[in-house]
Amino acid sequence: MMTIGKNIVLAMALMVFAAGCDSPPAGPKTADGEPVKTVAVNPSDAAEASAVSDLQSATAAYKQALKVLHAYYVKTGAYNKQVWAEKEMANLTGAQTFTFEGAGAPAVPPSESVAGINEAAAVEAVLAGRRNWKQCLEKLADYYSQKGMNSKLALVKNIQARFDPIRTYPYFMHAEVPPADLKPAEVIPAADTLFAEAIKLYRQGKPLPGITNYSKQRQALMKFRQLVEKHPASTKIAQSAYYIGEIYKEYFNENLRALAWYERAWQWDRHITLPARSQAAFIYDIRLGRRGKAIFLYQEVMKHEQFDWNRVRYARQRIKELTQAKD
Repeated sequence: MMTIGKNIVLAMALMVFAAGCDSPPAGPKTADGEPVKTVAVNPSDAAEASAVSDLQSATAAYKQALKVLHAYYVKTGAYNKQVWAEKEMANLTGAQTFTFEGAGAPAVPPSESVAGINEAAAVEAVLAGRRNWKQCLEKLADYYSQKGMNSKLALVKNIQARFDPIRTYPYFMHAEVPPADLKPAEVIPAADTLFAEAIKLYRQGKPLPGITNYSKQRQALMKFRQLVEKHPASTKIAQSAYYIGEIYKEYFNENLRALAWYERAWQWDRHITLPARSQAAFIYDIRLGRRGKAIFLYQEVMKHEQFDWNRVRYARQRIKELTQAKD
C-alpha cells in the first residue's frame, strides 16, 4: 500500500478535463508514479487532525443524506430524480481517491428510515450535507496553505477538481431555473460582457467536429447561468437559457435540465431565433419517447422556427411519422 507522509514528495497531475473525453483529472500520484492510497495525518498536529476529522464526518453525513433521498425516490417511483441521486453519489464517491489515516474515526450519522420522510426535508438534508462537505474541504485547504504544506494542499485541490459541479442537482427545478415571467428588457453592458465571454468559451469547447473540451463547456455554462442570475432583466437572458440547454443536452446528457432551460428561452422571448423548440422536441421524441409532447413541440417549431426551413421540414416529417405510429 502506498502511503503519503511528510517525507514523501508528490508528483501531482492536476489535469484539466481532457478534450474529447469527459473525465475528471487524474488522482494524485507519488513521485514514483504510483496512485496515492493513504495519507498520514500528523498525530501531534491537533488542528490538522480536527480538520481532517471534520471532513470525514461531513463526507459520511453527505453520503447518508444522498442514500435517504435515493431510497425516497425509489419508494415513490421518481425514476429521473433517483438517477440524479445516483449520479451525485458517484460524483462524491469518485472525488477522493485516497483515505486519510490517523485522524480518528469519523462521526457517522445513524441510519434513517424513509417511512416518515418527505421530499423537501430529504432534499434539504442533501443540500446542507453538500454545503458542509465543501466548507470542510475549503477549511482543510486553507489550513494546509497557511502552514505551507503544499503536498497535502495539492491533495485537497485534487478532490475539489474531481468533484463535478454538473453532477450536483437541485432536485426541485425551480431552485435552479428562474421563473417564466422574466422579461429581457434592458441592455446591460455587464451582462453583454458576460455573454460574449460565455459564447467564446462555448465555441472554444467545440473547436472541431468530434472534439470537445468539457472544461470549456463547464466554464461557459457557469457564465451563462451567472448572467441570468445576476442580470434577470438583460436582453441576453433568453439566448443564455438556450445555450445552457444546449450544453446540458449536447455534452452532459442532462435531458430534464436541458428541457427546463429551452422552455425558458422561448418563454422569455417567444420570437427567439434560436431552435429551442426543435431541441426540446428532439429530447422528448428521441431520448425520452414522449410522443405527445414531441408532436406538440414539433407543431410549435412549424409556427415559430420558420427561420430554419430544414427544421420545419423535419418537424412536419416527424409529426406525420409519429401520428401514423399512433394510429
